[in-house]
Amino acid sequence: MPTRRVLRIDNDEDKVVLKTRTRPVKFPNPGLKQLAKDMLETMHIANGVGLAAPQIGLSHRIAVVYIPPEVEEHEDGTTTETVPEQIYVLINPEVVKASDEEEVGLEGCLSLPGWYGDVPRAAWVTVDYQGLDGKRYRIRKADGLLGRALQHEIDHLDGILFTERIRDLSTLKDYSKEKEAETESAEH
Repeated sequence: MPTRRVLRIDNDEDKVVLKTRTRPVKFPNPGLKQLAKDMLETMHIANGVGLAAPQIGLSHRIAVVYIPPEVEEHEDGTTTETVPEQIYVLINPEVVKASDEEEVGLEGCLSLPGWYGDVPRAAWVTVDYQGLDGKRYRIRKADGLLGRALQHEIDHLDGILFTERIRDLSTLKDYSKEKEAETESAEH
């Protein structure tokens, strides 16, 4: 499975593509399964939680989301998976309901690696979408990481970048420099 280049917010040509609203995906669509596999692999290699088609230069209304499993660590050092991983391939997703309550959380984006800022999002959302089979599905009242990831990826499909959602731009910081410093001090 080939990985794709992730477009960057800080590249003017890439930003034009990232700021463009996507077109709905029509069914049947024989290339869709391979595209979803490529997107999931690209997202995993980049250590992401989500990836939308515009981020790899495509104007299709498709996004993938990966929520890692929740693991409980025991005193003896063993672990138990308490909640399995969740993988979503969302075709033509739409937020159909959102809570009035808002939560602000630290958020990043594969199109601006290392940078994170405080982004306000609805506390929960209900999303309708189509699966790879073309059938309609609904995720009800998604909150936490899933709710935030769904809103972030659907924003990408609408041409909205997470940096545009940040109310206080002073919270947008490059955390990769801190990680490099931690790694260097750990190595010495």
